[in-house]
Formats: sequence, structure tokens, C-alpha cells
Amino acid sequence: MNVFYTVNGEPGSLQMPATYLLVARAEDLAELVASDFWRNKQHPPVTCLVHLLDVDGTDLGIFDVRCVTRPVFTAEAVD
Repeated sequence: MNVFYTVNGEPGSLQMPATYLLVARAEDLAELVASDFWRNKQHPPVTCLVHLLDVDGTDLGIFDVRCVTRPVFTAEAVD
């Protein structure tokens, strides 16, 4: 299924399995769309507006999505 959206006014689409839409909240989908949109850009903004224009024929509205980077810790055994 195609999800049609805009991020800060720039249109885009994302192919999604229909089963994901059965369990995902609209906020989850907005975060996923923002992540996919900014993936190939060098520096995503701290916030962006995501409008989920057409998700299975429904306009899910506009969401303020924040880019929050958290540290990731990796453990390795010490001899």
C-alpha cells in the first residue's frame, strides 16, 4: 500500500505492507515517514511537519515530528 505524505511541504510516498497499518498508530506512521524522508539528507531539522495525506484513502492529519538522537551503548566483554 502506498502512503502519500508531505514533509515540510515536500511531497513523497512510501510503500508499506498493509498489515503494518493494522497495528500502527498515526503517530508511529508519521515518525516512520519522517525517518524515511530524511534518511538520505545530511542534516535533518530538529522538528518537521508531516502531513499524512492519503493512508488507505484517509487523511490522518498533520504531525509535529521531532528528531531526537539518543546515545547508543555497545558492550564488549573485558578479559
